[in-house]
This record gives sequence, C-alpha cells and structure tokens, in this order.
Amino acid sequence: MLTALTFLLDLILAAYLVQRVIRSSHAYRKLKSAIEEGDTKARTRYYLRSLVFEFTSVTLALFALQFDFSKFHPEYLALNHASVFQSILRDGGLAGDYARGIYWGFYMGILVATVFAILIRLWKNRRANGDRKKHWWCRLLPDFSALLPSGPRERFLFAAVAISAGVCEEVVFRGWLLCTLHNVVELNGTTLVLVAAACFGLVHFYQGATGMIVTAIAGILFTFLYVQSGSLLLPILLHILIDLRWVLLPARRSVDLPILATENSGSVA
Repeated sequence: MLTALTFLLDLILAAYLVQRVIRSSHAYRKLKSAIEEGDTKARTRYYLRSLVFEFTSVTLALFALQFDFSKFHPEYLALNHASVFQSILRDGGLAGDYARGIYWGFYMGILVATVFAILIRLWKNRRANGDRKKHWWCRLLPDFSALLPSGPRERFLFAAVAISAGVCEEVVFRGWLLCTLHNVVELNGTTLVLVAAACFGLVHFYQGATGMIVTAIAGILFTFLYVQSGSLLLPILLHILIDLRWVLLPARRSVDLPILATENSGSVA
C-alpha cells in the first residue's frame, strides 16, 4: 500500500513539474508584458507564485520519499561507486586540498561575477536613457532580466524566492529526482547524473536554450558537490548564493526591458 502511494506521489510530482515547464514560457512572457505596461505589482505576483511552486513541489517530494532522510545521501544512489565524479576524484587524485580548492573556486567565481554585474549595471545607468541597440548576440544569452527586482519589497521577496529555490530545488532535483530515476527508472552513474541535470535544465525552459544549458551544467555542478561532500548542504548554499546575488544588483533607471547582456552571465537556477 505504501509503495503504491509513493508511486502515485511520484507521478503527481512529475506531472506538476511538467506542467510548470509547459506554462513557464507563457507566464514569463506575460510578466514582461505586464512590466512594459507599467504594472508595478507584476513581479510581486510572480515571486509569490514561485514560492507556492517551490513549497508545493518540496512537500510532494518529502512525502514521496516518506520523509526518509537517509535517502539524501549519495551512497543510497550508489553514486559514490559508479559516478563519473568519483572516477575523476580517485583516478585523477582530486582529493583533499584539491577538492577544497574547487569549492573555493566556485564561491570566488560567484563573488567576481556579482561584482562584475554590479559594475556593468552602474555603468549602464550612467548612460542616457535613449534607445539602446540590441545586438544579435544578446539573443544567445539566458533571458531572465524581467525577474530581477528593483524596489525594496521586490528585493525582499526575491531574496525569499532565492532561498526557497536553493533549499526546495535541491531537495527535489538532487534528492527526490535522483532517487526516483535510480530506483524506479533504474538509471546509474553518469547516465543518472546527466538525465537529472537535463530535467533540471528543462524546468528553466522560460530562459531559452542557453538558459537551459547553463542550468543543466549547474545541475551537474550541484551533483558534484553533493557526491563529494556526501550532503545536500553545500549545493544548497551554492544554489542560494547564485540566486541571491541578484538582490545586490542596482535597479535600472530606464523602464524598458532590454535583454541583459554581460549582466546575465549567470543563470537564476
């Protein structure tokens, strides 16, 4: 009975994530249109819906996993024996100080990217608010500029979304999804990691092809941290920092919505 209920919850959560992917592009286009029309509460509504999605998905995931927190360990997925990460770490000797160097490299990269984005925004704000030429290569960048907050209330809610995304998405995609793909679909090792990362990228369909690719790569990175540390704590912290850094970005002076170029150097995961 419990197995059947768990399987049903797996199906419900999978369907919930799929409908999120299907509706995400329409919802994001609607958000941009509302902002262009001067709707000052458009982002607030979008943030609140995002919070509902995060908490609903993580609740379903925890019930599907029967609140068995032993499943939040890579050994449960045999990743510590079969994954490409462990092969690299063992055969290549990337252990101890090397692993710590990789961790610090991740966090320093976030810091540098954040400072760079702030400087770019300040430089753009000093320019005249005339028509800005949109280069063709801007279309190749992840498109999430409409999500970035401007006022204090938006920054507060965006911070809440960033924190909830870091916690909830890691539980769902590095916890529930890896367990389901391993135990139900019987995926293992590198295949398991890559399929889970692809699913993580698809949930960010609204950001365009580049956004999905960047997010999928981030999913592989988060899984690496998960396997290497044996805990979801490090990927959760990194995920939160990646999203939370946009709270520090100064607001644009203009009210138009050009696609951010160098500012969108990192995705909202």
